[in-house]
Amino acid sequence: MSGPAILVLALALVASLAPALAQAPAEDASPALSAPLEVEGFVARAPASVMLSLHGGLPAYRSFGVGAALKADQLGLALRGAWGSVGPAFGAQARWYPPLPMPIPFYLGLGVDAYDGGVTPHGVLGAHVPLGPNWRFDLEGGAARASLAGEPRWTPHLSIAVGYAFVIDLPEPAAGSVSDASASAPRSARGAACVPGDPDPDLLASAVSASVRAFVRDGVALYGNAYRDLRYRYTIVGQRVDGDVATAQIRYSGSARPVIGGDRIEASGTAEASYRWTGCGWRQTSLRY
Repeated sequence: MSGPAILVLALALVASLAPALAQAPAEDASPALSAPLEVEGFVARAPASVMLSLHGGLPAYRSFGVGAALKADQLGLALRGAWGSVGPAFGAQARWYPPLPMPIPFYLGLGVDAYDGGVTPHGVLGAHVPLGPNWRFDLEGGAARASLAGEPRWTPHLSIAVGYAFVIDLPEPAAGSVSDASASAPRSARGAACVPGDPDPDLLASAVSASVRAFVRDGVALYGNAYRDLRYRYTIVGQRVDGDVATAQIRYSGSARPVIGGDRIEASGTAEASYRWTGCGWRQTSLRY
């Protein structure tokens, strides 16, 4: 560890494996495990992500609107459409995400807004506050060179947004070693054409596996500007199926390397995820960790 900030981010990034265990419909397991199954994964670099948002703020020419932003590693681009005191406004902003180990991702942005009456440049400091695996709360503050009473002046540029983010161009994490060779390829969940049937315990564990991979990609896309070389490991150490309700106990650990150097950071823990049978698969209902 190299300081409290890195520790906080390590827990946010690596311990995010725990919520992963319950985020998606489940896929593979058995009522009693003869031996714990250990699965390892690896993500070298961050995938890109897109965020769609609703926002509001100042100056008054962009009181409220919608936006779309792309983040790829340390670079980003945001496009916005808004409505304000002079009618419609449109803007674009280039972003740089410094490779610093902070509890929340932040960026420096330069952009312009165009509206009826002029073009206004601005510079900001912004941050993405995670609200969940995909939801973000964005805060942005800075200054804009706007025309006031016919004269260009510096005025506050403020923005608050709520957005939904998703990963694009997803690379699959490398499938690592599996202690049970017979389980090296997780069983697939029943597809959309499945015929609803009785609860199937054999669909629990591979759903945990798919959920971990999906959540890891989301976490790395969010924090990948500051960390590389994410390695994770999880083991289903217990499970129980009681009718259409299932519970899985998972032990997890992981580590990542800061982009700017320093020792690898590590985090580990246990989680218990509960699921309910939907007719074709298991769906998460709660998580304790």
